[in-house]
Amino acid sequence: MTTPGDEEEDLDPLEALDRELRARVGGEFRRSAEEDEFVARKAALRSRDLAQVAYELLSRGDKIRVTVGGSSVLGVLTHARTTLATLSPADGPAVHLNLAGPLTIDVVERSSGGGRAREQYGPETFVARLRELELAGAPVELLLGFGRNNPRGAIEAVSADHVMLVGELTHFVPLAWIGGVLRLDG
Repeated sequence: MTTPGDEEEDLDPLEALDRELRARVGGEFRRSAEEDEFVARKAALRSRDLAQVAYELLSRGDKIRVTVGGSSVLGVLTHARTTLATLSPADGPAVHLNLAGPLTIDVVERSSGGGRAREQYGPETFVARLRELELAGAPVELLLGFGRNNPRGAIEAVSADHVMLVGELTHFVPLAWIGGVLRLDG
């Protein structure tokens, strides 16, 4: 009768060597596969742009917080395209985000139920959304990447690199400074 510890003593020395070599080689293959997976994951993360991240957040339905300058809004994305994402808070109007602008996106809560599919319609870019608001003549607040004094008024013109906003004052705001726009009339 043999005990579990006696089994290895009964093995042929070549069989014991074979087992040891297989265990070492298997361990090396596992480590190599883990390293390859890590490198592939890093490459995938590095190749994404913010529009792809926004689309992923839209698809999953995660609750996020977007911070632009001194303003912070909590909600879920309801639209995501090249340089435009729309954040819908639980209360209050939607915020249209400039994905090429000065903002941060924080995932507050991962969704367990799934998100939304990409809509076939709607503007592709933040500039296109601004031009829609210009045509509507709607009062807006531009969320700037610095300070707390966000200009309000109606968009008079959207040019290649800035927005002309007319309110109490006439503002000329570089597009690169705008992290988002909030329509004030709902």
